[in-house]
Amino acid sequence: MPRVYVVNTSGHDISDAERYGELVVMTEGTVDKFNITIMLRAFNEHLAYSTSDDFILVSGPTVMNCIACAMFAAKHGCLNLLLWRYERDGEDRYVHERVRFRLRRQVRKGTKTTKTKYKTSGES
Repeated sequence: MPRVYVVNTSGHDISDAERYGELVVMTEGTVDKFNITIMLRAFNEHLAYSTSDDFILVSGPTVMNCIACAMFAAKHGCLNLLLWRYERDGEDRYVHERVRFRLRRQVRKGTKTTKTKYKTSGES
C-alpha cells in the first residue's frame, strides 16, 4: 500500500487522503521556515522509506513543500502530488498529479549537456 507523506499538518482534516495510502505526517504545527536544516533532517527520516508509488500531500509553508518535493523527485525520478481541490458544490476532494523526470545526455561540441524531459499525467 502506498504512503502519503504529509508535509505539515496544522489543524486541517486530511483524513480523505487516506484513500491514497497510509498517512505519514512529517511535521506538525508551526515550523521555522528559515531553518532548512531541520526540515531536511525531518524529511530525510521519513522519505528514506518512500517508494516511487508514494505521494506528497502539499500542505504547510511553500518552502517546506519545495524541499520535500525536491527530495522525493531526486530519489525517485518522479513526483506524485496530492492537491486539495475546492469545489463550489461542496464536493471538495484530493486530486493527484504525477510528474516523471527523464534525463537525456547529449554531446555538443565536446561538452556534455543535460536535458530534462517532463511528462505529467493527472487523475481526478
